[in-house]
Amino acid sequence: MEYNMKNDSSVSLIIMSFVYLMIVIAAKNYIFDDGLNSPFQKVLAHVSTEYGNITVQAGWDQEPPLVDEMNDIVVGVTRESDLGNSSAIPVRNALADMNIMVKYGGVTKSLDFVPSQEQEGWYEAKILPTRVGSYSLVLNGTIQDQPINDETQIEDVESTQKISFPETSGDGSGSSNDASNTNLLSGQISNILNQITNDINNIRDDIGTLAESNSNIQEGIQDVKDIADRSYILAMTAIGVGAAGILIAAAALVRTR
Repeated sequence: MEYNMKNDSSVSLIIMSFVYLMIVIAAKNYIFDDGLNSPFQKVLAHVSTEYGNITVQAGWDQEPPLVDEMNDIVVGVTRESDLGNSSAIPVRNALADMNIMVKYGGVTKSLDFVPSQEQEGWYEAKILPTRVGSYSLVLNGTIQDQPINDETQIEDVESTQKISFPETSGDGSGSSNDASNTNLLSGQISNILNQITNDINNIRDDIGTLAESNSNIQEGIQDVKDIADRSYILAMTAIGVGAAGILIAAAALVRTR
């Protein structure tokens, strides 16, 4: 009996050890492997949007994004698994038929995305944000026949004063801000000058047209005056001839008497 009890204890210990080992292996595969291989391990602050069976994650690579600091806008694309187990499959060449622009206020700029070297299904585009404030992505096109036409707001760009030390004397909005404002003002002045030049040219053309019309009017008046003068001469001639005829007739009548 004692021998059987020892055998049962050994078998139980082996079974418990095996179960424990399987639990450790499963936990390792789930926690570590899945975490390392997950295409969304960096998206805690990113925006996730579903379009049919396609999920698009978008945001900044370096967070928080800072003005005048080189950064990347990243986009991750997955689709639902055909197995129906709620797993996400990274989509390769997902942006081939997509046009993605970054938008600030009413200004947009097209982005050139390239596949990430670190994570499958992720794409990144270099950008240097030059203004503090809200940025968004405008998405147009299709991903695996799924049409997408949307605008997604990403994290706001912040001033470097938030982490800079010691503080600079500037306002923290970025040195290129002044250059951008100067370029904008220069462009506006150039547009105004061009408009003024066009207006002057139009006025000059109008004056030329009026002068030509006035010349035509003067010629018309002169023609009318010439016609009137000729008519006057003809009329006076006719009157003279008529008077002469009357006088001749009167003289003839006197002689006959």
